[in-house]
Amino acid sequence: MKGAKIATMVDVASRAGVSTSTVSHVINQTRYVSEEVTSRVHEAMEELNYQPNVVARSLRTRESRIIGVVVSDVTNPFFTASVRAIEDEAITHKYNIILCDTDEKPRREAEYLNILFNRRVDGLIVSPSLENADLIASMVESGTPIVLLDREIPGLDVDVVGCDNEGGAYEAVTHLIDCGHRRIGIIAGRLEVSTGAERMAGYERALREHDIPIDEALTRSANFSRSLAYQKTTDLLKSSDPPSALFVCNNTMTLGALAAMSELGLKVPDDVSVVGFDDTEWAALMDPPLTVVSQPVKELGTKATEILIRRIRAGSVKKTHKLTFAPELIVRASCRNI
Repeated sequence: MKGAKIATMVDVASRAGVSTSTVSHVINQTRYVSEEVTSRVHEAMEELNYQPNVVARSLRTRESRIIGVVVSDVTNPFFTASVRAIEDEAITHKYNIILCDTDEKPRREAEYLNILFNRRVDGLIVSPSLENADLIASMVESGTPIVLLDREIPGLDVDVVGCDNEGGAYEAVTHLIDCGHRRIGIIAGRLEVSTGAERMAGYERALREHDIPIDEALTRSANFSRSLAYQKTTDLLKSSDPPSALFVCNNTMTLGALAAMSELGLKVPDDVSVVGFDDTEWAALMDPPLTVVSQPVKELGTKATEILIRRIRAGSVKKTHKLTFAPELIVRASCRNI
């Protein structure tokens, strides 16, 4: 039995009662076509299950209608929600996305960046590691539109959409200080990455401004890893002079820290007060509900996509922008006054 015939643009034009050039203009959005005719063409495409040849079109128009998205950990709810917002906004502009998860591994990130570049994606949204700064810079230099999300690369003239990490961390630690805590530990992220460094800076600024000495014995770096946060929190809380409060610098590390406290038989906030960075659905459902620094995740993803698409359509280098959103401290019940 012969397979079904693959529909062509000629078939669509015949079904819709228009010329093939009109079908092409509807598909590629290269000329105004009335709503009535556009609707007929789309109906004919659906009835015939016609699929435009995206690769051929990209070679003709130098557009792929694809945006590459490179994030460090897609299982992190921050990036999960960001990617959803990116995809929703991209779809409204008739773009698709290709998602790559680097798992915080610079070599994997470099491989994905090269693959996306060679696939001729129209632009990239990247949450970068510092190790591939030169590669990203060369891609920008070649004319590839790039927006950095959540993290930035010092000295690189490119659009950045992120949050005031230092300000958010400062508010979190100040809240703990206002509750009477003086020995405040920190489970930090990757300090060579901008988000990790900025949140550490906010922690230290809050301590300095309240005349509390910075004690390296209260600092642990867990590289944004849940398992490593579990290990580092266990080590910190089993020390001879443990902290009375803990600031944890992202949501996945907060899960690791809470698991460590549970295994040690410590209760929040009776034994240890906790503030996490990032709000998630589970944070409000914890017992007790967790005090957190909340980022406007949907807005970050949406705005990054808007900026990228504007830059793709501009077709020329224009002044870059750094857009910084303000986080919000959400006080729940995981901190006690002492």
